[in-house]
Amino acid sequence: MRYVESSPCAALAPYVQCYWALELSGAAPVGVHRVLPDGCLDILVDLTDGVGLRVVGAMRAAEVVPLSARASFVAVRFRPGGAQPFLRLPLLELTDAKVALGDLWPREAREWRERLGAVEG
Repeated sequence: MRYVESSPCAALAPYVQCYWALELSGAAPVGVHRVLPDGCLDILVDLTDGVGLRVVGAMRAAEVVPLSARASFVAVRFRPGGAQPFLRLPLLELTDAKVALGDLWPREAREWRERLGAVEG
């Protein structure tokens, strides 16, 4: 398992906590990962099988996430409240939710999917 985080540039630091990436490439399932609530919202790019784009809202309770043997994710983690200027809706509506990015940003999600698909292919 490989997990890395990087800091945002100074202009985005008031909004973005970090960028992160996770890659699993083992032959057997890793098990589960407990995600604790931190007040943050993530935009998640799942590159495991194609390109999946979703928004994971702030959680009120811990969540146990199963990890398969093979996975590839990159994401931006916003600071609590930091996504507000970008998402154009009350963040409370995303609490405990997982929403397809295309439901919030249809044009941008389509462009991201096309660009990421071109890089993968």
